[in-house]
Amino acid sequence: MKKIMIAIGFVLAGSMLTAAVPEVGNVVMSQPPGTRTVTITYTLANAPAVVTLDIETNVTGNVWASIGADNFQHVSGDVNKLVSGKETYTITWLARRDWRDRIIPDGGIRAVLTAWAPDHTPDYMVVDLTAEAGDNVRYYASTNYLPGGLLANPVYRTTSIVMRRIDAKNVTWTMGSTALELGRTAANETPHEVTLTNDYYIGVFEVTQKQWETVMGGNPAELKGDMRPVEKVSYNEIRVSASKTATAADYTNYDWPNNPCGDSFLGKLRTATQVDFDLPSEAQWEFACRAGLQVGCEIWKKGCWNDGTKIQLEDGVDSNLVRLGRYKSNQTDGAGGTTGGTAPSGSYAPNAWGLYDMHGNVIEWCLDWFAADITALNGAVNTVVAEQHVRRDGAWNNPAKFQRMAVRGSNTPNSQYSSVGLRLACRAGLW
Repeated sequence: MKKIMIAIGFVLAGSMLTAAVPEVGNVVMSQPPGTRTVTITYTLANAPAVVTLDIETNVTGNVWASIGADNFQHVSGDVNKLVSGKETYTITWLARRDWRDRIIPDGGIRAVLTAWAPDHTPDYMVVDLTAEAGDNVRYYASTNYLPGGLLANPVYRTTSIVMRRIDAKNVTWTMGSTALELGRTAANETPHEVTLTNDYYIGVFEVTQKQWETVMGGNPAELKGDMRPVEKVSYNEIRVSASKTATAADYTNYDWPNNPCGDSFLGKLRTATQVDFDLPSEAQWEFACRAGLQVGCEIWKKGCWNDGTKIQLEDGVDSNLVRLGRYKSNQTDGAGGTTGGTAPSGSYAPNAWGLYDMHGNVIEWCLDWFAADITALNGAVNTVVAEQHVRRDGAWNNPAKFQRMAVRGSNTPNSQYSSVGLRLACRAGLW
């Protein structure tokens, strides 16, 4: 077998605009004689920072280009995570496993390190539910860098949670639907401007049964399947109680903005991961679902799905929705390998921000108590206790009109249905 010849590389330092910009320097890329393991060392000014890696060669036309993340999957050390407190940082790349039988001329390869400020972390965060807290969070610039691939590697829908960063701070957009949108409910979809106050991460997938089981030790779902979304879970057991039953004191003590009950799903998830997971607010949910489709866009005014195709709704069926989600009239198309009920999370096409199943599969609980008129809230969580809690989207057993982005629904917080599950959210940035 040919030995991989790796020359010294250098850095293209990237960072986000902050008061103290993290800066990578003194990058050395080396391969000790007689080995096929590559070591990359670097220094970091203005730590802490999240540091990510790309590897480039100039062997084709003397133009630097990435070798592709598939070729550096086995990297470890001070990479893809928050780093600080060292004079020199080290990354190890098992090139013998990823990029075999390569001979690269001297100066023909380089490590490209990007330093991300803690208040603007990379677009993707992956939390390993089986790792020790403190070594369980990894960051990636895109899904192209996820080891094994987002959909190809079942880990991301079983024992790890993939979160997508949503840049929403100070973005003004229009929530609700116009009178031109087919299927709308005029009483509670009044269009109104919203300005969210913070960026956030939201789950790429709905929480799956295996993820719930990994945290809680059991699987309550009726429509069984490790990568199918968990359902038959109440708002109460997700956030304020150890079961579907909750008292007035539970809501006082554990409802948002208080921390969740320690024995609830979110309480146990936070303890296990040390990440401030929560449900999204309904404004966060709708903003993420729309993925940039806002007022000013003509197709938005007339009603569209989250890929920009128009809503048609012919006898409860919409051909434009078939590729986007599992719903009542889309049960036997073969997507996800099931002929009824839910499909495995991620079986259908994502929206423009890479989020799956924002149309269909299961309805998703949100933080808010339900009120028909939310126009005065400007996107804030509705904390006024009512009889019912908000859930957004439609489900596998609902007609197409209930899958629309502006649909607002509600259930009593103790209800458990095979059509209702959840998607996670958390803050973006590390402080």
